Amino acid sequence: MKVGSLLVLAAIVASMAPTLAQAEIYKWKDKNGITRYSDVPPPSNVKKESIGKKAPKVPTDPSVAPAENGLPPVTNTGGTAAPKDAAALSKEDAAAKRAQEAEAQKKADEVKQAELKYRQESCAAARTNLRTYTNGGRIMTTDENGERRYLGDEDISKGKADAQQAVEKFCD
Repeated sequence: MKVGSLLVLAAIVASMAPTLAQAEIYKWKDKNGITRYSDVPPPSNVKKESIGKKAPKVPTDPSVAPAENGLPPVTNTGGTAAPKDAAALSKEDAAAKRAQEAEAQKKADEVKQAELKYRQESCAAARTNLRTYTNGGRIMTTDENGERRYLGDEDISKGKADAQQAVEKFCD
């Protein structure tokens, strides 16, 4: 019974070997400096090196090469199954699609971070301006010639209203 189990296990491993051998192998270093190997491409922001693609040697014509197990070769008469290379192509397509999605997600995250930074900076500036207009006293600005110009009551009230609108717009 144990010998039969070992033979079944050996047959399963042998039948799975060609499927595993078709994967492209990637090598990269993660953020901790550890070298990683995988058949799945690393994130797009990581420098990777393709070690190579292992493909099993499959005879193109089953009538030329005898079957390894002594049984006659099985042929597909339905005509609907994809060739073995389609599995490799679909893995490559899936990896490329994942890489594109990761790149798009990275760009979206960068845009979101830039927008968040802009909103935070604008909020801080708007609150500073509002505090300046609210504190009262004389407020001056510098004109295009570099000369000081003091704001009147009208200009101060307009500036205060503008600063309040900016705080409402940029601050949550």
